[in-house]
Amino acid sequence: MDKLLKISELILSEHNTSIPFKNLEKPLILNNEDEAYNAQFIFQKNAKRGKIGGYKIALASKVQQQLCSINNPIAGGVFKKEIYQSSKSLNLHNFNSLGIEFEVAFEINQDILPVTLNNKNIDIKNYINRAYACLELIDDRNASYINLDALTLIADNAWSAGVILGNPIKNWRNLDLNQLNSKLYWNNELIGESKLLNTDPLNSLGWVIRHLCKYNKKIDKGSIIITGSLLKTKKPKSGDVIKFQIENLSSVITEIN
Repeated sequence: MDKLLKISELILSEHNTSIPFKNLEKPLILNNEDEAYNAQFIFQKNAKRGKIGGYKIALASKVQQQLCSINNPIAGGVFKKEIYQSSKSLNLHNFNSLGIEFEVAFEINQDILPVTLNNKNIDIKNYINRAYACLELIDDRNASYINLDALTLIADNAWSAGVILGNPIKNWRNLDLNQLNSKLYWNNELIGESKLLNTDPLNSLGWVIRHLCKYNKKIDKGSIIITGSLLKTKKPKSGDVIKFQIENLSSVITEIN
């Protein structure tokens, strides 16, 4: 445990002093995912950013896995006070290196206990209150995306820096989410679109729930869980206006200062 505490203290110190992200080196190299996630939980507890209000899956889509050269999803926590509503404006000075991602978010409608998955016949939809288009905020601390170490990224809370939620999708239960299309507008120009199938949001939500149950974590009612970026991470600059929408059902906007 001393090793994991030292890792979390090192990463938090690097955040606070704006040191660029780098892979952990000896003697603090992580040996496996269990060590990495336990270091992440210590990071979350000691970050002085308040309570956890939700969770994220990172690298859920092929485009994001290719960007980071990591072939499997990873998870992180979202701090409650960093969950915002559209159209929250963002100040670049509040981040070391802000990136924006484009996702589907779900609000959980009841506590989910680790024993939940003992019932193999659960319908994931029964645990969802609302669905939204959302923007995820990441802070990669000017990382080089060449030879990223997934275990270091996990210990760094998967670069989680917040979420901006759009309006809820009406009647989402009656929709085939994977067949819906999303569009990204940057300064009023359409620059990308993607079917929700590319992250399979309900399947990604299930992955996050199973992950947290594995680590004996309770998911509180009201938690926001985001399900992976449909499009490649983009770095904004001051003056940018970003709009992400799912059909005409939900949209989320932010302006960068």
